[in-house]
Amino acid sequence: MRILLNGLAMLLFIGVLAGGAANVSAADDFTVKVRLTNSLGTNSSYDFVPQGSSQLKEDKTVKLDKGTRYQVHVSSGKLVLKKGGQTLKSGLNTVTIEPSVYSKANNIHLYKPGSQSVYPYLGTILFRMSGTTKIQPVNSLPFEDYLKGVVPSESPASWGASGGMESLKAQAIAARSYVFSKMSQSTLEIDDTTTFQVYKGFMWDPLSPHYTSAYEYTNRAVDETQGQILTYKKADGQKGFVTAYFSSSNGGQTELPEQYWSGKLPYLSTTQKDEFDTKSLWKLNWLKNQLPATADLMAPATWWNTTGELNLNSALVGEQSKNAFTNFKKDLLKKAKDQDSTVESIKIASINNIQTENFANTGKVQSITLEMDYYIRTSNNGALSFDMAAGAASKTLAGKSRYDTAIEIAKELVGAEKAPAIVLGRGDIPADALAGTVLAHKYGAPILLTKSDALPSSVEEFLEKQTVQGATIYLLGGKLAISENVEEALIEKGFNIKRLAGKSRSDTSLLIAQEIGQTHTVLMATGNDNSSDALSASAYAAVHQLPILIHTGKKLSDNTAAFMEQGGTEKALIIGGNEAIPENTADALNALNIHSDRISGKTRVDTSLEINRLLPMNGKNLVVGNAHSFVDALAGSVLAAKTSSPILMLHPDPTRLPAEHMEQISQLTKDQAYYLGGESVIPSALKTASNEYIGSSLKKHQAVVTYKTGEKVSMTTFRTLMGAANLKSVDFDIVDAPDRFVMDGSGFGHGIGMSQWGSYYRSKAGHSAEQILNFYYQNVSIEHTSQFVK
Repeated sequence: MRILLNGLAMLLFIGVLAGGAANVSAADDFTVKVRLTNSLGTNSSYDFVPQGSSQLKEDKTVKLDKGTRYQVHVSSGKLVLKKGGQTLKSGLNTVTIEPSVYSKANNIHLYKPGSQSVYPYLGTILFRMSGTTKIQPVNSLPFEDYLKGVVPSESPASWGASGGMESLKAQAIAARSYVFSKMSQSTLEIDDTTTFQVYKGFMWDPLSPHYTSAYEYTNRAVDETQGQILTYKKADGQKGFVTAYFSSSNGGQTELPEQYWSGKLPYLSTTQKDEFDTKSLWKLNWLKNQLPATADLMAPATWWNTTGELNLNSALVGEQSKNAFTNFKKDLLKKAKDQDSTVESIKIASINNIQTENFANTGKVQSITLEMDYYIRTSNNGALSFDMAAGAASKTLAGKSRYDTAIEIAKELVGAEKAPAIVLGRGDIPADALAGTVLAHKYGAPILLTKSDALPSSVEEFLEKQTVQGATIYLLGGKLAISENVEEALIEKGFNIKRLAGKSRSDTSLLIAQEIGQTHTVLMATGNDNSSDALSASAYAAVHQLPILIHTGKKLSDNTAAFMEQGGTEKALIIGGNEAIPENTADALNALNIHSDRISGKTRVDTSLEINRLLPMNGKNLVVGNAHSFVDALAGSVLAAKTSSPILMLHPDPTRLPAEHMEQISQLTKDQAYYLGGESVIPSALKTASNEYIGSSLKKHQAVVTYKTGEKVSMTTFRTLMGAANLKSVDFDIVDAPDRFVMDGSGFGHGIGMSQWGSYYRSKAGHSAEQILNFYYQNVSIEHTSQFVK
């Protein structure tokens, strides 16, 4: 079968099917070859069931029984044909199932792996390798029967019952013209998607499991226009075949191909208003701020893999906006990688501006420019890191609970080593452990927290994996604080236990001081459960091995006075104001010939800053805790001591941090800031507000991306990128709303050639198929394929 074009004979496709084509005239007896990618795609195996008499083309001795299920699958890069558990043929490059006689009764049902959904087809089914592990099915069948599977896939067959019969006939002619033109250009194979035109196989006859009575209208449309195609007169006087592009809706204005694809076509030379198009409306939402407020810019590793941009939440912006944003982000990542090959992933921080330029003649978008900020993560030899702005690095140490947070701090403290000792305090009421920092630092031990009656699982794991076998564990507090059950469990694990417990938290602190062994200079701080004063001074005390004596009550206790007197204490630093430690305590110390100085501020944050001013640390790090929920900072004080770094207790509300505080804070760190506790303890807002003064945060990168119709690119590039089902057309405006940009559009498809909805309403208005086609295509004629096929 040949198409005659410009006087030359051009071979068309692959010839006729075995047995000839039924109900097709000689002029139309050629074959269309279609890759089945729309619904079936490529898979490692397919099942099929012949509905009539079929055979294996590669070995015609293999007969395929009607109604029997067979399987084609990949094995070692070759195809295997099986029936149940029986291998019929192996080592094949292709598996071709062909009917013994082409007929509607001899159709074939295909199934995807694990699916019972039926995909029926007429003609031959070829299975071939796609790569080394996948199979691509291909359907070959006569031209006119192919069209019967196209027309109802492109236009609703039910239109024929509501005045749209001429529209369906116009669709049949356009679809036939489109493929005939492609075949004349030596396109030997097409697919079943909108890349060419949608084809859903054998759906159109009562023998098909997918048949509905409405298909009688699309069958009529194909039969009544049998062989009809559109042609046009070329500049040299010869006839050319019209590639009859069509789309769902043009939004009320037809598009020019050169303004969409950048290539002119003589039969699509005019843009014109289409008052019959229904102007399908759609929207895409682009939120301006893309990352939630809980995204800690100073600790990106805590959320980078689990927190996506807000546009990826379909509940906020809709599924189509989500899909379009996903595709756009992938393109932005590709562009970032082109500039820096180490870029591994990105997060879009904000969409700052979207602008468009329109064609004057159609009002449709010629170019679109998006401006945004984004963050990047890089990979060097498999090591991941974040691109941070200038300033100190920052790290958040947090777990799901206070017990787990203490473990994370301990891991940071000991690194790859094992802890030589452990200081263990009560987690729910940690007052006994307030004096433990100095002791822990003396022995290089982390402070861990426990429940009163049982060890948390994370603590047990740390003791097992990261603690020296037989190490001493110091229990701070009596058996009401840490029960015998916990002590016995530790003994069973082989640890040496030393409990430091007095009748009160004040007496416990004296036992801890005795264990430290130096009492010449001491610190005194309140044991009030609500005060963080002791922690602000704890790192300094630990580095200098100054015991922290816990004060309770309205006067200096007799036990504390006796301890200081017997230990030869000469100096005491009182931490906190008169409400924390009454003035009469200083008087009592003077009476014992003990010199005292008080360090305090109006608030606990002021006190913390004053401590760090008067008791400076020479380390380059800063450890930050919550002054109003300080249990996490208890374990962190040992980390601060190890690095000779100040520990700063801040208010969690950044609005409660005056600028003068922040200026003081800026003097405390140079290299790294550690934040102790999760979002509920150290909120992201606090880190962001203090970033200028403390640590580094993710560095913002700016991107300006433009998609513009030109010689090499076009707006179809942008639509393809976004997904044509998401960005439905290039006919849209940008609406600048308070929290988002909205792409407010109309139309569905490229808008070039025939509008299917426009043709439907023209048909209802009494227009013939020829009139419909002559509106959408200029200077064309309807002719029969028999004039061009010999």
